[in-house]
Amino acid sequence: MTSFRIHHRKIGYFPETVDLFRTEFLRSKSAFLLESSVTRSGFARFSFMGDADGPLGETVTYDTTTREATVVRGGDSRAVKVESVFDLLRSKLAQSRVEVPQGLPFDFNLGYVGFLGYELKAETIGSAAHRSPTHDAAFIFATRVVAFDHAERTCYLLHLVTDDETGRAAEAWFDTVEARMRREAESPRAAPPSARVSKRMSLAEVERWIADSAVMRFGKEAYIRKIRESLVEIVNGESYEVCLTNLIDFSFEEPPFELYCVMRSLTPAPHAGYFRVGDFHLVSSSPERFLSVDRNGRAEAKPIKGTRPRGRTEDEDRKQAEELRANEKDRAENLMIVDLLRNDLGQVCTIGSVHVPKLFDIETYSHVHQLVSTIRGQLKAGVSAVECVRAVFPGGSMTGAPKKRTMEIIDRLEEGPRGVYSGAFGWFGLSGACDLNIVIRSVPIDRGHAWIGVGGAITALSDPNEEFTETIVKARGVVEAVEQLRRSRQ
Repeated sequence: MTSFRIHHRKIGYFPETVDLFRTEFLRSKSAFLLESSVTRSGFARFSFMGDADGPLGETVTYDTTTREATVVRGGDSRAVKVESVFDLLRSKLAQSRVEVPQGLPFDFNLGYVGFLGYELKAETIGSAAHRSPTHDAAFIFATRVVAFDHAERTCYLLHLVTDDETGRAAEAWFDTVEARMRREAESPRAAPPSARVSKRMSLAEVERWIADSAVMRFGKEAYIRKIRESLVEIVNGESYEVCLTNLIDFSFEEPPFELYCVMRSLTPAPHAGYFRVGDFHLVSSSPERFLSVDRNGRAEAKPIKGTRPRGRTEDEDRKQAEELRANEKDRAENLMIVDLLRNDLGQVCTIGSVHVPKLFDIETYSHVHQLVSTIRGQLKAGVSAVECVRAVFPGGSMTGAPKKRTMEIIDRLEEGPRGVYSGAFGWFGLSGACDLNIVIRSVPIDRGHAWIGVGGAITALSDPNEEFTETIVKARGVVEAVEQLRRSRQ
C-alpha cells in the first residue's frame, strides 16, 4: 500500500473561482469545480477545484448493469469487475486514508470527486428496472486541489505526496499557481461589463420553449395521468408519498462550462458544481445537500420538500414564503421524508444520536423559496462515509415513502431511467469525510444531448394540475440559463 502525505500551502490571494478554473483546469479532459456560489453559515463555506492530472490521479466510470468499472490512469485504461461501486470506493479510500493536515479548516483533504446516478439503487434497496444512457457513476481521484474559504477570503493549495520526487512536484505546482494568482491580483483589470438583465420567462413561455426545443418524456396530459395513478397507489395504501419525476431531453452544442457560468449567475446555489469526465459533463445548481459526514463521523442530511416561486414584489415574496411555511401538504411531505431519513440514518448511527435540529426551515434562493429540514446522527464505530451513503441512497426526498415499495411504483410509472438526475454529486475525502448534493436543478450533457429532470412529491393532498405547474417552476431556471447562453453566443 502506498504511503500518502498531503502538502498544503495557504495563499493570501482570492481570485474569482471561475476565472481560476478556466486558467488551471478547464483544458483538462477530466476536471471538477464544486462551488458554494451561495455561501451559508455552517454548510456552504468552501469551494474546491481540481483535475485528474496530478500524481496517481485517475478517473473511474461505472456501469451497474455489467458491474464493471473502467479505471483510467495516465494513458492506461483497465476494466475491473466489482460487486458494487460502493465496495470499490470504500476499498480505494481505505487504502489511501490520510488525516486532515493541521491548519486546514475543511475536511476535504483530496479524494474522489464525482457522482452516483439514480440507477445505483439496484445496489442498495432498489431493483435494476432501467438502464441509464450515461455512466451510472463517475469519479476523479483528485490528487491536487485548490480550495477557497469564502468566509476568510483565502485559498489553500493541496497536493498528494508519496516520495521526495512528488514532494518537489508539489512545491513546484504551488509556486506556479501562486505566481499566477499574484499576477492576476496585481494586473489592472477592466471593470466587468454590466450584466444584461433578462426578463424572467413566464411559466407559459417555459412550456412553449419545451414544446419547441425539447422532448418531454411525458407531456402535460400524460404526466397528469401519472399523478392520478400515483394518487391511486396512495389511496390503496401502497405509498404515503410518491416523488414522481419527468425528463426533458434537448440538443445542446454549446460549451457546457459556459452554461455553468450562466446558471451560477442566474440561480446561485450552495451546492453547485461542474464536472467533466471525457465527453460527459454535469452542470449543477443544486440547493440541496444529500448527505455529509465529517472527519469525526457526524452525519447530516438536509432534504428539501416544498417549493414556491419568488414573488414579484417584496410583499408578494414574503407572502409566498409564509404560505409555504404554513401549507399543510408541504409540511406533510417534508415530515414524511424526515421520518424516512431518520430511519435510514438509524441503520448506521449510534442509538439515540439521530435527531432533527431544524424542522420546516425556509431557505430562499434567487428563483424559489424551499422548505428544508435537517437530520443529524453519529455514525457507529467502524462505519465509513461510503457505507453511510449506501444506507441512505438514493435520497428519500427523490423517492418518497416507504422507500422500497415507492421506488417500485416509480419504476413502473416513469417507464425509463433517471440517470444522473436525483442521484448525488460531491466528494469523498481521504480523511473519511464526504459531502454530496442531490442532483436537481442540474443538466447532464453527453455528446450533444442534454437533460433536465423535474418532479414533485405526490401525496393524498396533491392537485394534479398544481403538481405539473411545480415541475415547470423547477425547470424555469435551467431553461432561462440555456436561452441566455444561446442569445449571448449569437
